[in-house]
Amino acid sequence: MSVVTLLITLSLCQIAWILLGVRWVARKHDEIPLLISILLFYVFAFRFWALLQGWAPPVDLSNFGFNPIDSKGALDVHAIATLAESVLLSVYMLAQRRRVDVPDKLAPPELLVWLRPRVAAFGVICILGSLLAQRSVGAQLASGKSMGFEVSSYLSLFSLSLVGVAILMAALWKSRAFHPGGERFGVTLLFVAIIYLTFQPAMRFQFLGWFIAVTIILSSGQSFVRRAQVLAIGLVGAVGLFALAGELRNAEDPTVERGQSAWERFAFAEDANMLDGFVLLRQVYPELLGYSYGGEHLEIFERPIPRAWWPDKPVGGYINKLGIITAETGFTLGISPSLFGSFYQEGGIVGVVLLSIIYGFGFGRLVSFSTRIVPLTGLLLRGILAAAVVPLLRGGDLPGIYAWFGMSFWPCFLLLWLRRREFFARIPYPQQLVDGVPVRIERGRSGGHRFA
Repeated sequence: MSVVTLLITLSLCQIAWILLGVRWVARKHDEIPLLISILLFYVFAFRFWALLQGWAPPVDLSNFGFNPIDSKGALDVHAIATLAESVLLSVYMLAQRRRVDVPDKLAPPELLVWLRPRVAAFGVICILGSLLAQRSVGAQLASGKSMGFEVSSYLSLFSLSLVGVAILMAALWKSRAFHPGGERFGVTLLFVAIIYLTFQPAMRFQFLGWFIAVTIILSSGQSFVRRAQVLAIGLVGAVGLFALAGELRNAEDPTVERGQSAWERFAFAEDANMLDGFVLLRQVYPELLGYSYGGEHLEIFERPIPRAWWPDKPVGGYINKLGIITAETGFTLGISPSLFGSFYQEGGIVGVVLLSIIYGFGFGRLVSFSTRIVPLTGLLLRGILAAAVVPLLRGGDLPGIYAWFGMSFWPCFLLLWLRRREFFARIPYPQQLVDGVPVRIERGRSGGHRFA
C-alpha cells in the first residue's frame, strides 16, 4: 500500500474517533474524548498532510546528528499514535459510563460564601507573585544564568498558579457566586490580568489548556446546540491565540503581518510538530538510550527537589540526557514527541499500549467520580483534567509536565483540601441541589422527573 493510502486509512480512523466524541458529548455530556481526539488528529493526521503537501517544513536536527524525517518514519509513528488513541479512548469509555449532569445549584450557599473571598484573594496574590517572579527570572537571565540549570523552576513556573485561579473563578462564575456589578467587574479584571500574564510563547500549551477548560466549565449544563456553539467559539479563539503566541516566540518585528503569519502557523500545523518529535525520539530509543521501563514516571517524585539542594539531580528529556544541552550551551532545544512518544520511551510498543490502558482508565474513573460528589467539585475536577490534557498530550519530559500540574493546580487542591468533607460529599445520581441540599431525581412514567 502507498503512503497516501495508509495515511488516508489512519486519518479516517482518527476522524471516526472525533465523530464518536461528538456523539459522546450528546449522550454523556462529557467533552474529554472529543477534546483528546481533536488534538490528536491535529498533531498527527493533519500534521502529516501538511508535511506531505509541503505546507510546512519538517523539523530538522541533522546538525545534532539526527536523521531527516521521512515518510516511512512519519507513517510508522502515525500508526502507533492511532493505535494508542484507540486503546486510550476505548478504555476511557468503558471506565466512564455515567452522564455528566450539571444542575443549576452547584453547591450549598454557605460553601460558596466561604470560597468566594478566598479565590479572589488567591487571584490578587498570585498575580502580584507572578509579576515579582517574572521580574526576578528576567534579572537572573540578564546576569547570564542558565534558565534550565541555574534559575529556580519555582520562580520560573510560579505564573502557572494563575491557571488554577482561572479555573476556580470560572467555576464560581458558573455557580453565580459573584454578584452583578462590582464583584463581576473585579473578576473580569482578574481574568484580563491572567490572560496577560499567561499569554507567553513558553506557556502557550498551558494557556491553551486553561482557556479550553474555562470554556468547558462555562458551557456545561446548557443544551447540546448551545454548548456546541460556545465550545466552537472558545476552541477557535483558543487556537488563534495559541498560534499568535507561537508566532511571538520567533517574531522580532511587531508588524501587521504577524497576524497573517500566526494564521499560517495554525493552518499549516507548524507548532503541532509532535509527529516530528516522535520520529526523532524513535531514533534515540532504544538505539542510543535504553527504554526507561517506568523510570520516566518515577522521576515525577524527584522533580520537585530543587537543583540547589541536589546539584547532581538527573536531567530530564533525551536531549539533555544525550548531553546536547548543558548549563554551558546557552540555548534550549526540544521537540515534544506527544504523550504516546513518552509512552514509547518507557517500553516501546508494549509500553505505549499498557500506559494507554492505564491513562484511559485513570481519566475515565476520575470523570466518573466527579459525577458522584458535590457538582461544584466535579466541575472543578473536570476543568482541571481538561486543562491538563493539552500539555499532557504534547508529551516530552513527563516529570516536567507533572511539575507544571503541581504549580498550576495547587490553589485548587489547597482549597478543596481545607473543606474536603463538604467538597467531596457523596450525593445520589442523578443529582440535583434544592436549597443547597442534594436530592435524588427519579424519572417518572410520563418521562418527566420527580424529586425523591
